[in-house]
Amino acid sequence: MRAGLAPGAWAALESHLIQAYPNEACGVLLGRAEAPFAVVEAHACANLNTERSRDRYLMDPADQIRVEKDARRRSLDVVGYYHSHPDHPAQASATDLELSWEQVLYIIVSVREGKVAERRAWFRPLGQKSFEEVALDAAL
Repeated sequence: MRAGLAPGAWAALESHLIQAYPNEACGVLLGRAEAPFAVVEAHACANLNTERSRDRYLMDPADQIRVEKDARRRSLDVVGYYHSHPDHPAQASATDLELSWEQVLYIIVSVREGKVAERRAWFRPLGQKSFEEVALDAAL
């Protein structure tokens, strides 16, 4: 399975994650939701987790709803979500898996010392309790 990201989506996503460092940041990915995924936009959402913001996120539901309504209005799909792992690998954690939805793309970016260090993507197929890694293409 593959996912392509438009250069503007990468730039927006990485800028958001770098600015939030050393805290986790999160957002919504918009584009085409059938494989191969095509992400054309990345929209930042607030992390409401104030107690463990360095290793957990809680996406602001108001931000998420706003982005999803805008996507529907413009005939875009919610392809998935992204978040950072500050000073940790871009490996999906047990918490990431536990809180994941089926058939949704998850991009995890490792940010180390304020710089992007690694980018990986994950997908949980229907009926499975594990992630499969998704190959990322830097441009559409």
